[in-house]
Amino acid sequence: MQAKNAFTNQQTVNKYAQSIINVGLWKSEEFLINKYIKKEAQILDLGCGCGRTTFWLYQLGWKNIIGADISKAMIKKANEINQKLKFNLQFLSLDAANLTFKTNTFDFVLFSFNGWTGIPKKEARIKVMQEIYRVLKPGGIFIFCAHERNETQYNLRYKINFAKCQEYNFNEYGDYVFLNEEGIWDYMHLYSLKELKYLINKNTNFQIIEILNRDQNLNEPEEVLNFSDNTTFWVLQKTK
Repeated sequence: MQAKNAFTNQQTVNKYAQSIINVGLWKSEEFLINKYIKKEAQILDLGCGCGRTTFWLYQLGWKNIIGADISKAMIKKANEINQKLKFNLQFLSLDAANLTFKTNTFDFVLFSFNGWTGIPKKEARIKVMQEIYRVLKPGGIFIFCAHERNETQYNLRYKINFAKCQEYNFNEYGDYVFLNEEGIWDYMHLYSLKELKYLINKNTNFQIIEILNRDQNLNEPEEVLNFSDNTTFWVLQKTK
């Protein structure tokens, strides 16, 4: 896979770097990680961007973390921040569909801020989920989030946007393209709960252990609500 243009733009990189301070770790992220992940866990923070979740988890006591992102520009910025803070963190530019880690390496993999659903093409998203399963230890936890599809809004908007967008020319139902704040086309696949459950059960051996709607369960501060629309967290466990 290649990094999307939306995540190589310098404006976007700066926005994600600023989110480390301006947004920080969401209450929902901290709640779920505290619930399932011990402080001594070996953690892979996939799609870490400039390190918003990575740096905050490190400060809160999770010290064994590797941050990884396909965007070299994001990882460069994360490493610059890491050097200034003098944290003992490692940031790597990696393709989530072809991870370089050995099987059964991590206790926990996090793919935050709708990063997994932002991977273009269904086959690639499945491959990434299978790779995450591979690098997790038996009993390991995978947490990611996904916007739920509002059928009425989706059917009104998706065809119009695809007609305008030149970067993404495929069109599977649920695919959604939009102009981000920097005026660059970005992509996300919007799932129904039923569709995503089916995909996980059909293509992986993960067990779904919790599904949590963020805004129905946690009162996030205004900074988080402005940074991201409501989303649903999925907590999966490697069964063998």
